[in-house]
Order: sequence, then C-alpha cells, then structure tokens
Amino acid sequence: MDVTSTQGNWNELSADELLVLRRCFVRYAAQPMKEEEPMQLTQGALSGVETKLALHGLRSRGWLEAVTKSWGERILYIPVDRLPALYDMLLEQTPMNGIHTDHPITVHEAMTGLESELLHVLSRIAIQGVPLTAKGTIHKRSLQKLNELTPFRPEDLEGLGLHYAHAELYPVQTVVMIDLLLSLGLLVKETVSFRIQEAELATWIRLSAGQMRKHIFDTLMERYGKAKAPMQHFRYMLCAVSQYGGTDGWISIQYLLQWMLQVGLIPQNSLSGDDSTNSAFIDIVPTIANLKGLADETVSDFNFNGSFMEDIMGWLKALTAFGMGDWGQTTSGEICFRWNVSVTDLLRPYNDENTHQEQGAFYVQPDFEILVPPDVAYDVRWRLECCCERVTGDRMVVYRITRESITEAIELGMKAKEIPALLDKYSRTGVPEHVRLAVEQWAGNVGRTAFATVTLLRCGTQEDADMVARHPALEGLLERLGDKDFMIPVHSADRIRKALAAIGLSPRLEPKNADEPAHHYPLLTEIENLDAGRSLFSQEGRAGLVYTGRTLHFYEQEHTLPDPSGYFPERSTVPSSWTKEWRSYHTSTSRQLMEQAIRWQAAVGLRISGKEVKWIPESVVSGDPWSVTGWYASGMDEETPSRATLQPSDWSDMRLLVPFT
Repeated sequence: MDVTSTQGNWNELSADELLVLRRCFVRYAAQPMKEEEPMQLTQGALSGVETKLALHGLRSRGWLEAVTKSWGERILYIPVDRLPALYDMLLEQTPMNGIHTDHPITVHEAMTGLESELLHVLSRIAIQGVPLTAKGTIHKRSLQKLNELTPFRPEDLEGLGLHYAHAELYPVQTVVMIDLLLSLGLLVKETVSFRIQEAELATWIRLSAGQMRKHIFDTLMERYGKAKAPMQHFRYMLCAVSQYGGTDGWISIQYLLQWMLQVGLIPQNSLSGDDSTNSAFIDIVPTIANLKGLADETVSDFNFNGSFMEDIMGWLKALTAFGMGDWGQTTSGEICFRWNVSVTDLLRPYNDENTHQEQGAFYVQPDFEILVPPDVAYDVRWRLECCCERVTGDRMVVYRITRESITEAIELGMKAKEIPALLDKYSRTGVPEHVRLAVEQWAGNVGRTAFATVTLLRCGTQEDADMVARHPALEGLLERLGDKDFMIPVHSADRIRKALAAIGLSPRLEPKNADEPAHHYPLLTEIENLDAGRSLFSQEGRAGLVYTGRTLHFYEQEHTLPDPSGYFPERSTVPSSWTKEWRSYHTSTSRQLMEQAIRWQAAVGLRISGKEVKWIPESVVSGDPWSVTGWYASGMDEETPSRATLQPSDWSDMRLLVPFT
C-alpha cells in the first residue's frame, strides 16, 4: 500500500490514532524515533496491535513518515510542517491564559534589514570571490573581509552552541552567515573557492523581503535550533503563543515554560538543572487535575536553570540577531520576548505562486547618494550593489555613486549605457542633471582603450607564412605582423588549427595560458528576461559549515505501508467465536485465547463482577491455577493504566478484541 499523505485535520483522527500521535509528539516533537518506541509510549493504554494499526493510519494520512536505514531498520518521525497544527491542538485542549507580561525595563531590539545585508554579502562575494587553501579553509585575507561583512555579532549566536570544523579559525558570526547562504543554495563550496549559484540567485532576488524572510526563518528553526525535543517544542510553542501576547506583545518565557512543563513538553529535570539525557520526562499523560492546577501556580514557583535555560536564552538572542523579535527583562528579572514578524505567516507552507515582489522606487540625491526604501525590489538592489558603494544598511539602505564604483561596474561587465538607464527607470523623483552628466562622463571614459587577449601564430619560414596568408579558409581570421608572424583572436584558434592541419602546417601544442579569465558580475541583465526557474531554498540536507546532527535525509524515504493483515498471522486457525462472542471457557481454552492475544499483541475483553474491562496481557505464568500479568487499560489519554495479575477465576466471560470481528 502506498502512502497518500492526505492533508487532514487532527480532529479527524480516530481515538487510538490521536492517542499515539499525541504521545509521540509530546515525547519526540519532530525528532526521529525507532519503530518500537511508539509501542513503549502506549504500553498499557493500547495493545501492541492497536498501536500498529494507529501508526498505519497516521502514516497513510501523512502525520507520520518513515525512512529505512541500509540494514533495514525503520525510523519514524512527525514531519516538521505538521508541528504547528499539533501545538494548536494542545492549546485548544489546554488553553493558555495570562501569557503576557509587563513591559520590560531592558530591551534588546531585533536587527533590521537582514535580507538586504545578505544581498550585500553576496554582491561582495561575486566581486571579490572566496578562495580556499589546499586544506579547504578560507584564505586569511578573504576571511577578514567576510568578518567585516557579517551582519551578526558573536555574542548573539554563541548561545546556540553550534559545532563546525575549523572553529579555531572561523568566528561563529561568519560561519552562520556563510552557512546560511550555503543552506539556502545561493552558495556552493567547490575545490578552490565558494561559488555563487546564479540560477538560484536569480530566483532569490525576484522574491519579496517577506518571502526571503520565510526561507531564512525555516533555516533558522531547523538548522540552528538544537535537535532535541524539548528545545524544538519551545521554538514552536513560542511561535504558537504569539496569538496570546498582550497589548504590547510581550510573552512571559517563565509562564510559557511553566505551561509546557505541566502538559509534558519539557522534562522535570529542567527544574533542577540536571540535564542528564537519561532523566525521564514528566508523565506524558498529564491528568486533568494537574492541568486545572496550572492556574494556581505562580511563575516564581518554577526555578528553571541549568543548560536548558541557557539554551533558551541562546535561542532568544539568535531570534533577535535574525531580526525576528526583541527580548528583554522586567524589573523582577523575568525574561520576555516580543515578535516583530507575523510568525503564523512564516510557518505556513511556501507557495511560490503567491509572489508579490516590491515595486517601489529609490531617490537619487544631489550629493550622489541613493536612498533605497524597503519597498524597492531586490533585483534592482542587486544591480545597485554592482555600480554603487554602500554607505549604510538598515531598513533604509544608502548607496553612493562614485567614479570608482562606475569604473568597477563596467569592468565587471555592466554596459556604460545601463547605469544611467537604471537610475532613470527606478528613481522616483528623477536624476539631478549634474549627477546624470557625471555618471555619463565617468561611464564614457571607461573602455575607450582595452587589453585584448590574442594568440601569436609564428611560422617556421617566410614561405610557410605566405602559404598561410594565401589560404582562402583563413581569410579574415589572421592579421599579419611581419614576415613570419600573425595575430589571431583566441576564440578562432581551434578553427585556424584545423585549417592549418589541412595544408600540412599543423601547429604544435603549447601550454595553456594559466591567467585567470575575466571576472564578471552575475545577473546584470533584466531578471525577467532570465529563465530563473524554481529553486527549493532551505532544503534539508544541503552541505554547509555547521554540523546539525540531523541525519534523516541520508536514508531512503519509505513510500509504502505494510499490509495490516500481516499483523495477524495464522488468523484462519483461530476460532471465530473467540473474536465474535462473549463466552466463558474452560481454563485451558482461556489460557489458549490469552496466549493467542499475546502472540498478536492484542487486547482481551473480560467481564469482571458484571463489568466489561479491556485487558492487555503481557505474559502467562504457569501454575495451578495459571495466571496472566498485564494492564487494565481505558484507552483514554488522561488516565494512567494500572498493572495487575489475574487468574481465570477473576473473570466470567471473555473475548479476543481485534478489528476484524
């Protein structure tokens, strides 16, 4: 059976499917789990076969996906794009009140203009390049330039605890900048240098700032956030509760953590600072009484500390560095956070058909500065980056036109007439006349002379040279310089070589010129004339500089489901009355029925004192009389199953509980 990945709502799931999904979600978030781990999470609440059937249903609807390792081990996980709906489910089942807090006395404001900062970094890489040493590290001089370009500060990113090679050479802020560009597919690492991928860049600069921000946010959430379930829960819950912010939007981090602790999203050891990986989670089946008691607790009753709280602070600082929000502290020392982006929009699936690129214009000033408001399209900014010097970068970016910037732009491949045309087309108030004249003069003075790469053809004798000069196939391709020498264009060398070979004057091969080819700035033409295609940004598994610890993309995606009939081997040999009727049996038959339930990992219905109960047997113990250990199970998420040992005399009637009755 193939996986259909139907997009449905969580409240359309069966009770068993919802129970399994919720427990997997609370314990693992979207982190990978072994196939047997959901069985352990539902032990005593559902029978093994009920859990298997629930997993089958969840996979068929796309709530769970699976990969297979090379040795056949199956790994399950909840897709990241399903997480927002599951946090909304938790909030619907356990509403959160009072998440807002007082306005902080100290505020660390978000950086602005990250999208334009990244564009500037890309333009400098396009012009200067990023060469690598023989060991594969960035040359020291290039690294220094990159350090000066990075929009991040080290203190804002150190709390992420990132791991990467050559940490003794690379500052964390530069690593994140380059890693982000690599992860978005805008850069690629080759043997001798980093190279801009022009097709991806062409698509990128046609996006709006909001669309760029979404791709950056996706990368931030799942590449730089720690791959641990409690931290993944925190990252997404901070997004989910954005709707609960007060009038000024400040979210109490302590209250949020308190709520997460009560519903089981973070482990109890977060309270004490004991971060042992073997520590158990809080009971993942929180009782209704516990949830109601949440309102009676105060923030001060919860003393979060240790490395877990350090991870949270590191994440808040990173969000601020990426321009997503502000963090602060109140007079009592309480940590709080405020989003300055529509985080619900950022979490929605990306739709490349819904493209609304900015259509604004810039302002050319009499002092040769260009003021670029936020609504100027990024393909326009890309060409400004080529022909202007950037003065400042923020929401309003300022460029300056200089003689040197015009000269460099033309040397990089921009045509002289394209620069004044660019200014005329996108200047809202026109171009001051003296600025126009200066730009035209500067552009006109470049390229009046030029170095040309040509090849010298030298003949052994004057007679051979005369033969070459008379050959009709070489007419117009050669310029004679003397008795025995000709100057030929480089691009015609192969054609001339073939003609010379035909008349018996085949030239001997010479070593190729080792000079670097002329460097050109990419995408100087109108972007709408390019076949940019669709690029998948923030793609899982792209090679970067940071070690993420995520490995699912290395394994083969499993697109088929097992046949549920395989859960019930030798079904035809089991009496139909065992599954269809409530009956009393001889103790030996009762034992056979119970052992069959264990083989199928199924539940058994028992009538005890006139009441029907669901019993999940674990093992049969021989004796006189024999007994069976297992659980009384309600199948309800808010109740804890109880374990016991029963003897045949403890029940009157029984029935094998399977789905095909």
